[in-house]
Amino acid sequence: MSTTRQAAQVEGKLIHILSASTDSGLNAARAQLLRHYGFHVVATESKEAASELIEHGDFHVLIFGSTLRRDTCWELAAIFRRRNAKGKIIEIIPTPWAAPKNQPDATVASSDEAEKLITTIRVALSE
Repeated sequence: MSTTRQAAQVEGKLIHILSASTDSGLNAARAQLLRHYGFHVVATESKEAASELIEHGDFHVLIFGSTLRRDTCWELAAIFRRRNAKGKIIEIIPTPWAAPKNQPDATVASSDEAEKLITTIRVALSE
């Protein structure tokens, strides 16, 4: 397996992802994984920072960590959808049987293999 990864792109543009979670360790690990696969990732641990980044950024994907509160997911989703109607929201859920907190475009269980998140992002962006 090659250790060099090409930049992940959609329509010729680098894919920008905002990863929001209140667990800084999980968020940092997720961001590192996504960067390894060629995505441009910004990680944030607060609702306020995430709101500001969404308002002034150009993100293709918003990832909710399972540690975010339900109301925070809804607030951030509303801002994200208003800013980027074609953007995709992926929610990390604690188990495959857990209900999402929001109406994401896709979910990934935190117990899934890391590659499942990568595949889910690519599939969601191709729809």
